[in-house]
Amino acid sequence: MEERTFPCTTGGMEDSKAFLETVCAEPKPSIMLDEVVSNIVRCSRATDFKIGLDRTDDGLKVVFTDDGVAFDPTREIAEPDVNAPLAERKIGGLGMFMVKKLAKSVDYERRDGRNVLTVVM
Repeated sequence: MEERTFPCTTGGMEDSKAFLETVCAEPKPSIMLDEVVSNIVRCSRATDFKIGLDRTDDGLKVVFTDDGVAFDPTREIAEPDVNAPLAERKIGGLGMFMVKKLAKSVDYERRDGRNVLTVVM
């Protein structure tokens, strides 16, 4: 697995996208990475985040690790009502909803004081 650590900044977001593109230029992983990384940078209060990339028999495995507050996006974000009129939709949840729909699997664990989100595409 190839890994890199990035600061929780807009520059770190851009650098992480460039890192993904060294392994994969497909649009679905890029969309997923944008959603997950923007949540880490904007909401987690983390100082940095790490991305691990690995091609497996199941597909592209992307592991996001951050030192932010404990937060399980697979359980703590309500699935949005995508059928509701725009004016009635609540803010939040659409990004992780898209990640779950694009991915083969999404798993979370809290390990050694860090959030670990594994996405297989």
